Amino acid sequence: MGVERVLQAAGWLTLLVALAVAAPSRRERIAIIDLGPPDPQARQKLAAAAVDGGLDPLLSDGIADALAGESHDPDAAQLRAALADAQRAYGALDCKATLAASKTAIGLAAARQASGLPVPELARALTYVLLCADRAGDVDAAMAAAAHLRTLGRSAAEPGDVPPELWAKYPEVDVMIDRDMIPVELRADVAGAELWVDFQRAGTSPLHTALPAGEHVIAAATGARRGWAAGTVVRSQPVVVIPTSVQRGPHAHLAARIAGWKGAVPPPAELAVVLDEVNARVAILRRGDRIEAWGRAAHGELPRRLGGDDGVGTLDEAGRLVSLIQDRVRIWTERAPDPDVPLLVEERAPRTRREGARADEPTRWWVYAALGAALAASAGVLYIHETRTDTQRIELRWP
Repeated sequence: MGVERVLQAAGWLTLLVALAVAAPSRRERIAIIDLGPPDPQARQKLAAAAVDGGLDPLLSDGIADALAGESHDPDAAQLRAALADAQRAYGALDCKATLAASKTAIGLAAARQASGLPVPELARALTYVLLCADRAGDVDAAMAAAAHLRTLGRSAAEPGDVPPELWAKYPEVDVMIDRDMIPVELRADVAGAELWVDFQRAGTSPLHTALPAGEHVIAAATGARRGWAAGTVVRSQPVVVIPTSVQRGPHAHLAARIAGWKGAVPPPAELAVVLDEVNARVAILRRGDRIEAWGRAAHGELPRRLGGDDGVGTLDEAGRLVSLIQDRVRIWTERAPDPDVPLLVEERAPRTRREGARADEPTRWWVYAALGAALAASAGVLYIHETRTDTQRIELRWP
């Protein structure tokens, strides 16, 4: 683990300790969603502001990295460690240790490449092999490393790592010429897996092919499963099986979704899916130096930016936005009217139109018929009353 990763881990640990020491009352969970560019220090600053403001930022179990669109698969950590070992050994002029660590890094990177993942570490590891092979006078190994780097694209090697004179020393030639072609069956432990040979796609498992005698790096991948094998192809081993294992971080799906936003603020429905997954109602979204406060009163609602224009600020205003979020959380808890949600009132114009329509509407014929029937009924009642009591006579006349 490099110095930067150690410092980053120490920063998150400090925040977790601060959160544990904080008041025991239940704190509102908040997701800090980093849309980039990558800046661990900015994320830590936002998390610290959330803790100071009485919120509970989601940090543990790799979820903080996932909310930044970063998936830390197990083999990714192994790759970083192997490459750090190679760099340290090369700095100590220990080429034996450099080659051992570099070959491990190359295999891990090849498996990730077969999964379709970006692997800038692969060129770096091959560069160490080229430099050490040249120093040891191993022309074959140096020629093979230079050829692989050209396959990846010469620009993949970091500027200054390979001097121009070294490229000239190992020109582009077919290093496999005049080598015996050995038939072999390549097979992953999962049928249909993608197979890559020497950093180029070769087909799917099982694959019957012929490889030049010599060393090769073979990788297999399907879904989250991947693996690799390296060695010399020989006729006595006609079948090569590449073992695979699941290499997926605990929040890989979440990281992939956020990475798919490509740095843009997502639609409310997309943000709702993320908040549901992490079981949070509020979030701070960061894009560069700009931050926004988002939230919703209850699960099932679409989140909205809180406070309108007040819900937007800079990193230096993180405390103000946290206070805004806390204010909305209090309102939701007390079930008071939410200032971010307009009251449901009827506009005057539609009501006036309806009332005007009723006033201008002509009287229907059946209204007169009903009035006539009512009058007739009244006359009948009065007549019955008159004949029964013989004390009063009332006549109703109408045209």
